[in-house]
Amino acid sequence: MALGIALTVPEMAMAGEAPALAPVALVSGAAHAEYVGTVSRGFDMIRAGKPEKAVKLFDSVISASEQGLAGDARPRLCLSDNGGHAAPSNAIMVSSAVCDAHFGKGYALVDLGRGDLAENELRRATELAPDNAHYANEYAELFKSRRQFQKSYDLFAHAWAIVDKNTKGSDAGIAGRALRGMGFNLIELGRLGEAKQMFEQSLLYDPGNSGAKSELDFIAQRQAIGA
Repeated sequence: MALGIALTVPEMAMAGEAPALAPVALVSGAAHAEYVGTVSRGFDMIRAGKPEKAVKLFDSVISASEQGLAGDARPRLCLSDNGGHAAPSNAIMVSSAVCDAHFGKGYALVDLGRGDLAENELRRATELAPDNAHYANEYAELFKSRRQFQKSYDLFAHAWAIVDKNTKGSDAGIAGRALRGMGFNLIELGRLGEAKQMFEQSLLYDPGNSGAKSELDFIAQRQAIGA
């Protein structure tokens, strides 16, 4: 699975050591910045091949957030870094870093061979940020690796439904990946014609993608022999 998240590490942070985070019920700017720094260090640990340390860092953010919201039964949603989005009346907004912590923990658990535990974390990230197509793509990859092709297809389709579809926009790579994911699963489900359409459309977002071109060649070969 690809990381795809770039966060800033505070200059005074000591890599690999989980800080004592103060729980907060309302997301203050200082708490959000602290969470972001800790999550960033978690991804640094993954890149350094230390997923166990990464899990501890991500857990420190998740635990601090939940401790600060103890007794609040309202559903949680992540606060966008872009700002300007008010929480629905039946939900409480949490730092976007909390979403990244669940996502990162899931990624680290996959590295540790614990896909069973990773599923819960990746699902939680998508629940907290239902409009995050990147999370949905990564969650879909887990089911693709398990050969649960319909489940994987549905999640890639969800990512495609919510992603910005500007072929020149900042999310073009995410959109292209969702289309390729749908196409791959459609091949496995025996729906070659639909799969071809997905891969062709994905090239509008990522024209040089060799994987999409290879899959189109494969589909053409299968169709030529009547498979």
